[in-house]
Amino acid sequence: NKKIGFYENLKDKQGNVYPRWNTTCKDTNDVSRIRTQLLKMSENTCIFCGERIGDSKMDVDHYLPKSQFPYVAYCWENLLPTCKYCNQTLKKDYIPSALKEKKIVESIISDKFEYDYIYDKQHLLTNIAKDDRLIDPTFDDPEEHLEFNPEFYFYEGKTEIGKITADKLFNRHKEVAEKWEGLSRFIKNIVMIIDDDPLAIVSSLIIDVAGYEHICLEFYEYWRNEKQAGRI
Repeated sequence: NKKIGFYENLKDKQGNVYPRWNTTCKDTNDVSRIRTQLLKMSENTCIFCGERIGDSKMDVDHYLPKSQFPYVAYCWENLLPTCKYCNQTLKKDYIPSALKEKKIVESIISDKFEYDYIYDKQHLLTNIAKDDRLIDPTFDDPEEHLEFNPEFYFYEGKTEIGKITADKLFNRHKEVAEKWEGLSRFIKNIVMIIDDDPLAIVSSLIIDVAGYEHICLEFYEYWRNEKQAGRI
Protein backbone atom coordinates (compact mmCIF):
# COMPACT_ATOMS: atom_id res chain seq x y z
CA ASN A 1 0.00 0.00 0.00
CA LYS A 2 2.86 2.38 0.80
CA LYS A 3 4.47 1.78 -2.59
CA ILE A 4 1.13 2.27 -4.37
CA GLY A 5 0.93 5.60 -2.57
CA PHE A 6 4.39 6.48 -3.87
CA TYR A 7 3.19 5.94 -7.44
CA GLU A 8 0.03 7.96 -6.82
CA ASN A 9 2.19 10.84 -5.54
CA LEU A 10 4.99 10.31 -8.02
CA LYS A 11 6.48 13.69 -8.93
CA ASP A 12 7.43 16.97 -7.29
CA LYS A 13 6.37 20.42 -8.51
CA GLN A 14 9.21 20.46 -11.03
CA GLY A 15 8.00 17.21 -12.57
CA ASN A 16 10.82 15.07 -11.17
CA VAL A 17 10.18 11.61 -9.78
CA TYR A 18 10.73 11.62 -6.03
CA PRO A 19 14.02 9.71 -5.37
CA ARG A 20 12.55 7.46 -2.71
CA TRP A 21 15.24 4.82 -3.38
CA ASN A 22 17.52 7.31 -1.61
CA THR A 23 15.19 8.80 0.98
CA THR A 24 13.11 5.94 2.41
CA CYS A 25 13.85 2.88 4.57
CA LYS A 26 16.83 4.56 6.23
CA ASP A 27 19.01 2.82 8.79
CA THR A 28 20.57 4.29 11.94
CA ASN A 29 23.31 5.89 9.80
CA ASP A 30 20.68 7.75 7.74
CA VAL A 31 21.45 5.63 4.65
CA SER A 32 18.64 4.04 2.66
CA ARG A 33 18.58 0.28 3.08
CA ILE A 34 17.70 0.10 -0.61
CA ARG A 35 21.12 1.56 -1.45
CA THR A 36 22.81 -0.70 1.08
CA GLN A 37 21.23 -3.83 -0.36
CA LEU A 38 22.08 -2.83 -3.94
CA LEU A 39 25.72 -2.37 -2.96
CA LYS A 40 25.70 -5.68 -1.12
CA MET A 41 24.23 -7.37 -4.20
CA SER A 42 27.11 -6.13 -6.36
CA GLU A 43 29.83 -6.63 -3.74
CA ASN A 44 30.37 -2.85 -3.59
CA THR A 45 31.15 -2.48 -7.28
CA CYS A 46 29.57 -0.70 -10.22
CA ILE A 47 27.46 -3.29 -11.96
CA PHE A 48 28.62 -2.11 -15.38
CA CYS A 49 32.33 -1.28 -15.20
CA GLY A 50 33.28 -3.12 -12.02
CA GLU A 51 34.84 -0.13 -10.24
CA ARG A 52 34.90 -0.38 -6.44
CA ILE A 53 32.36 2.07 -5.03
CA GLY A 54 30.89 3.01 -1.68
CA ASP A 55 27.65 4.76 -0.90
CA SER A 56 29.03 8.23 -1.67
CA LYS A 57 30.20 7.19 -5.16
CA MET A 58 27.13 5.16 -6.00
CA ASP A 59 24.12 6.06 -8.13
CA VAL A 60 20.92 4.07 -8.11
CA ASP A 61 20.46 3.58 -11.84
CA HIS A 62 17.17 2.61 -13.44
CA TYR A 63 17.68 0.06 -16.20
CA LEU A 64 14.50 1.41 -17.78
CA PRO A 65 15.03 5.12 -17.12
CA LYS A 66 12.57 6.79 -14.83
CA SER A 67 12.28 9.73 -17.24
CA GLN A 68 10.21 7.62 -19.63
CA PHE A 69 9.14 4.78 -17.35
CA PRO A 70 8.15 6.50 -14.08
CA TYR A 71 5.78 3.71 -13.10
CA VAL A 72 8.66 1.29 -12.57
CA ALA A 73 10.77 3.89 -10.72
CA TYR A 74 10.41 2.00 -7.43
CA CYS A 75 10.53 -1.52 -8.85
CA TRP A 76 13.41 -3.42 -7.22
CA GLU A 77 14.26 -5.39 -10.37
CA ASN A 78 14.66 -2.14 -12.31
CA LEU A 79 17.29 -0.74 -9.90
CA LEU A 80 21.02 -1.17 -10.47
CA PRO A 81 24.04 -0.05 -8.40
CA THR A 82 26.41 1.91 -10.63
CA CYS A 83 29.20 4.43 -10.38
CA LYS A 84 28.24 8.00 -11.18
CA TYR A 85 30.30 8.01 -14.38
CA CYS A 86 28.60 4.97 -15.91
CA ASN A 87 25.16 6.24 -14.97
CA GLN A 88 25.42 9.97 -15.66
CA THR A 89 27.99 10.11 -18.48
CA LEU A 90 27.80 6.79 -20.33
CA LYS A 91 24.40 5.12 -19.98
CA LYS A 92 22.33 8.24 -19.27
CA ASP A 93 18.67 7.69 -20.29
CA TYR A 94 19.30 4.88 -22.76
CA ILE A 95 16.06 3.28 -23.92
CA PRO A 96 15.79 0.07 -25.97
CA SER A 97 14.25 1.05 -29.29
CA ALA A 98 11.53 -1.61 -28.98
CA LEU A 99 10.31 0.04 -25.78
CA LYS A 100 10.32 3.67 -26.88
CA GLU A 101 6.95 5.37 -26.44
CA LYS A 102 5.66 2.35 -24.50
CA LYS A 103 3.98 2.63 -21.12
CA ILE A 104 5.25 0.09 -18.61
CA VAL A 105 3.92 -0.26 -15.08
CA GLU A 106 4.79 -2.30 -12.03
CA SER A 107 2.27 -5.08 -11.45
CA ILE A 108 0.93 -3.68 -8.17
CA ILE A 109 -0.47 -0.62 -9.98
CA SER A 110 -1.66 -2.33 -13.16
CA ASP A 111 -5.29 -1.71 -12.15
CA LYS A 112 -4.71 2.00 -11.65
CA PHE A 113 -2.88 3.17 -14.77
CA GLU A 114 -3.05 2.47 -18.49
CA TYR A 115 -0.13 0.52 -19.88
CA ASP A 116 1.33 -1.33 -22.83
CA TYR A 117 3.25 -3.82 -20.70
CA ILE A 118 3.33 -4.90 -17.09
CA TYR A 119 6.95 -4.96 -15.93
CA ASP A 120 8.14 -8.54 -16.38
CA LYS A 121 11.89 -8.57 -16.92
CA GLN A 122 11.94 -12.05 -18.43
CA HIS A 123 9.29 -11.15 -21.00
CA LEU A 124 10.55 -7.66 -21.81
CA LEU A 125 14.24 -8.54 -22.19
CA THR A 126 13.78 -11.94 -23.84
CA ASN A 127 10.86 -11.30 -26.17
CA ILE A 128 10.26 -7.58 -26.67
CA ALA A 129 13.70 -5.95 -26.50
CA LYS A 130 15.68 -9.06 -27.31
CA ASP A 131 18.44 -7.67 -29.55
CA ASP A 132 18.30 -3.89 -29.20
CA ARG A 133 19.16 -3.21 -25.59
CA LEU A 134 21.98 -2.97 -23.10
CA ILE A 135 23.10 -5.94 -21.06
CA ASP A 136 21.46 -6.12 -17.66
CA PRO A 137 24.06 -7.86 -15.44
CA THR A 138 21.35 -8.94 -12.99
CA PHE A 139 19.63 -10.82 -15.81
CA ASP A 140 22.27 -11.59 -18.46
CA ASP A 141 25.64 -13.30 -18.14
CA PRO A 142 28.02 -10.62 -19.46
CA GLU A 143 30.61 -13.21 -20.52
CA GLU A 144 28.12 -14.63 -23.00
CA HIS A 145 27.90 -11.26 -24.72
CA LEU A 146 31.25 -9.51 -24.17
CA GLU A 147 34.92 -10.39 -24.46
CA PHE A 148 37.61 -8.05 -23.17
CA ASN A 149 40.63 -7.33 -25.37
CA PRO A 150 43.53 -6.53 -22.99
CA GLU A 151 45.92 -5.57 -25.79
CA PHE A 152 43.83 -2.66 -27.04
CA TYR A 153 41.70 -1.87 -23.95
CA PHE A 154 38.23 -2.49 -25.33
CA TYR A 155 35.33 -4.91 -25.20
CA GLU A 156 34.32 -6.95 -28.22
CA GLY A 157 30.64 -7.73 -28.52
CA LYS A 158 29.86 -11.39 -29.18
CA THR A 159 26.12 -10.76 -29.60
CA GLU A 160 23.97 -7.84 -30.70
CA ILE A 161 23.33 -6.66 -27.14
CA GLY A 162 27.01 -7.15 -26.41
CA LYS A 163 27.94 -4.85 -29.29
CA ILE A 164 25.43 -2.21 -28.18
CA THR A 165 26.69 -2.35 -24.59
CA ALA A 166 30.35 -2.21 -25.60
CA ASP A 167 29.83 0.82 -27.82
CA LYS A 168 27.51 2.70 -25.48
CA LEU A 169 29.35 2.14 -22.21
CA PHE A 170 32.99 1.54 -23.02
CA ASN A 171 34.56 1.55 -26.46
CA ARG A 172 33.88 5.06 -27.69
CA HIS A 173 34.99 6.90 -24.59
CA LYS A 174 38.53 8.22 -24.21
CA GLU A 175 38.32 8.40 -20.42
CA VAL A 176 37.49 4.70 -20.17
CA ALA A 177 40.39 3.67 -22.40
CA GLU A 178 42.82 5.89 -20.48
CA LYS A 179 41.77 4.39 -17.15
CA TRP A 180 42.18 0.83 -18.44
CA GLU A 181 45.51 1.68 -20.04
CA GLY A 182 46.75 2.89 -16.66
CA LEU A 183 45.66 -0.36 -15.01
CA SER A 184 47.38 -2.33 -17.76
CA ARG A 185 50.68 -0.48 -17.29
CA PHE A 186 50.54 -0.99 -13.53
CA ILE A 187 49.93 -4.72 -13.83
CA LYS A 188 52.60 -5.02 -16.53
CA ASN A 189 55.15 -3.47 -14.16
CA ILE A 190 54.20 -5.93 -11.43
CA VAL A 191 54.53 -8.89 -13.78
CA MET A 192 57.94 -7.66 -14.98
CA ILE A 193 59.54 -7.10 -11.58
CA ILE A 194 58.10 -9.93 -9.50
CA ASP A 195 59.58 -13.38 -10.05
CA ASP A 196 56.88 -15.24 -8.17
CA ASP A 197 53.32 -15.49 -9.39
CA PRO A 198 51.97 -11.96 -8.73
CA LEU A 199 48.28 -12.83 -8.77
CA ALA A 200 47.90 -12.37 -5.02
CA ILE A 201 49.63 -9.00 -5.24
CA VAL A 202 47.41 -7.92 -8.11
CA SER A 203 44.38 -8.94 -6.08
CA SER A 204 45.42 -7.09 -2.93
CA LEU A 205 46.77 -3.93 -4.54
CA ILE A 206 44.26 -3.33 -7.30
CA ILE A 207 41.16 -5.48 -7.15
CA ASP A 208 40.51 -4.90 -3.45
CA VAL A 209 40.98 -1.16 -3.84
CA ALA A 210 39.69 -0.25 -7.27
CA GLY A 211 37.56 -3.20 -8.21
CA TYR A 212 37.75 -4.02 -11.92
CA GLU A 213 38.33 -7.67 -10.99
CA HIS A 214 37.58 -9.13 -14.42
CA ILE A 215 39.61 -6.54 -16.30
CA CYS A 216 42.58 -6.76 -13.92
CA LEU A 217 42.72 -10.53 -14.27
CA GLU A 218 42.53 -10.23 -18.05
CA PHE A 219 45.49 -7.82 -17.99
CA TYR A 220 47.38 -10.11 -15.63
CA GLU A 221 46.94 -13.16 -17.90
CA TYR A 222 47.89 -11.13 -20.96
CA TRP A 223 51.12 -9.73 -19.51
CA ARG A 224 52.08 -13.02 -17.88
CA ASN A 225 51.79 -14.72 -21.28
CA GLU A 226 53.78 -11.92 -22.90
CA LYS A 227 56.53 -12.36 -20.30
CA GLN A 228 56.65 -16.12 -20.71
CA ALA A 229 56.91 -15.66 -24.48
CA GLY A 230 59.83 -13.27 -24.01
CA ARG A 231 58.08 -10.28 -25.56
CA ILE A 232 58.49 -8.04 -22.48
